[in-house]
Amino acid sequence: MEKRRLFSDPFFYPRSYTDIAFYDDALLYKPQAVFIPFLEYVLEKAIDINFHTPNALHARFLNDPLAELMVRAGFKTFYLGFESASQVWQKQTGSKVMSNDLAAAVSALRKAGAEQSGIIAYEIIGHPDMDSQNLSQTMHFAHSLGIKTMLADFSSIPSTPDGERCRKWTNLDEPLNHNKTAFPIRLFGQDRINELKDLCRSLNNNLI
Repeated sequence: MEKRRLFSDPFFYPRSYTDIAFYDDALLYKPQAVFIPFLEYVLEKAIDINFHTPNALHARFLNDPLAELMVRAGFKTFYLGFESASQVWQKQTGSKVMSNDLAAAVSALRKAGAEQSGIIAYEIIGHPDMDSQNLSQTMHFAHSLGIKTMLADFSSIPSTPDGERCRKWTNLDEPLNHNKTAFPIRLFGQDRINELKDLCRSLNNNLI
């Protein structure tokens, strides 16, 4: 497919905006199909826009050439999905992103010239397996790489595998119980959740 058909100039011109966010968490999957042609198009047209990825990129797919293209094309913030540094958790959840995957992605971005402050580990708080997840260890690992952590509250969504497991603790037939703030507090208690969020803030502040 020609770039002209993939990306039309009217998408970018005329424009008054300066920032675009990608919420596709599969953005880096099979990048040759769409994403790399998009980056090349942006560079070819010298389009001056800041790009952001607030919905977590798959760290395992972020290699040196792709990181370089993204930085050159104007990507400024890189949220990297990293659920746990615990090997037990990683094996239980299919080893989607291992600790070395995150370290390699951070290294690729830094070599490509990405600002360290724009690289963030995206971690879940309040998952029903949070004890084996060892969130404290996970945040400290991200901190050891020199990057900040953003905690995303777990939502007990019905009809999802993890959501259905939550029925033993909460009534999923009540929509209010799907709230991402309610379930973590109900399962682990306000004090434990606050303790982890305080640790996150403390580690992040130490990087400033």
